[in-house]
Amino acid sequence: MIYRNGVRIPGQTIPGYSTNGFTLTLNQPLFNWAAWENWQQGQLLAMDADLALAQAKQDLLLRVSQAYLSALNAQDDLALAIGHRKAVAEQLALAKRRFALGDATIVDTNEALAGFDAAGADEVVAQTQLDTGYAALRKIVGRPVGRVNSWRDDARLPSVEPADLEQWMNTAATADYGVRRKMIAIQLAGRERSKARAGDAPTVALVSNISNGNAAFINGQTNFYTGASRGSSGYVGIQISLPLTDGLMTRSKIREALALEDKAREDLDDAQRSARLTAHDAYLGVTRGLAQTDALASAVRSAKVALRSNQTGYRVGVRVNADVLDAGDKLYRAQRDLARARTETLAQALKLKASTADLGEADLAALDTMLVENISAHIPTSGAAGGH
Repeated sequence: MIYRNGVRIPGQTIPGYSTNGFTLTLNQPLFNWAAWENWQQGQLLAMDADLALAQAKQDLLLRVSQAYLSALNAQDDLALAIGHRKAVAEQLALAKRRFALGDATIVDTNEALAGFDAAGADEVVAQTQLDTGYAALRKIVGRPVGRVNSWRDDARLPSVEPADLEQWMNTAATADYGVRRKMIAIQLAGRERSKARAGDAPTVALVSNISNGNAAFINGQTNFYTGASRGSSGYVGIQISLPLTDGLMTRSKIREALALEDKAREDLDDAQRSARLTAHDAYLGVTRGLAQTDALASAVRSAKVALRSNQTGYRVGVRVNADVLDAGDKLYRAQRDLARARTETLAQALKLKASTADLGEADLAALDTMLVENISAHIPTSGAAGGH
């Protein structure tokens, strides 16, 4: 049934028909403040990811080197403890022989025996520390660790360059990986604030449309009679969208973003203080460690002379056994303190480099030259950093 001029015409029907055609609509944003801020945040997140990767690599180098030096220190302790126990055992045997000959009293033997037992206890402690050091190193490198390489006889500790504490602290306050990531966090917070303000901003887009098809399709798309069996229509224009109200949501987001930005600034201040403190402590650890190793090296030389003098005096009867044992104990402890000071000084030097994000494989290569063999073989690849 059809109508003509609003009048129903009985007995007439509309014949069946089909529509076919296509419509293509394009929308190209010209101005979208929020989208721009999202893109900027993406760039900052990519930078942060790069810094996080570099920080993880440096942390791995530092952890491996620190674990290696700890194992080396324990290994030195054990070697010195074994040597000290053997020296006391020789003194004990000498005291027993002299007692058998009537040249010494039982007191000498008892004193030597007490020293031997104490040396044995030191050896047990050193062995335990070495086992712990090997286990810690094995956890990092992911494979069994045997004896680590020892110091070269001619190894010399490097000096600090530049020899300026304030310069190291200032560099750490800007170059430390943690500080730089906090700086990016501030920028991200600022972009988030700007994106929140975009809730009140208009958006502008270039829009276009084209339709093509038979008359029925075009009429349905445009409500416009083409007067032909097929036709096409289209338009191009600028679309501007302006938000009127969002129930104060934009204002709430802005306040939240401002609070997060303030927190990011406080986090940066805290990170900078921590970086300066780390550099400060590491610098003093290196400089004081260098002075300590020099003093302990002199103490070792003096203790060796004192031990030889007491041993000679004991043989000729002008020194008692207790003097020899005491001199030997002083030499052992001076040697142990020197070995510990040397490894601790190197550990602090590596921490100092790391505080300025400047620790790399070249620093471990420099450490290699101070050892009998290279330590680089103990550094795992990025895929073998897990523990067992």
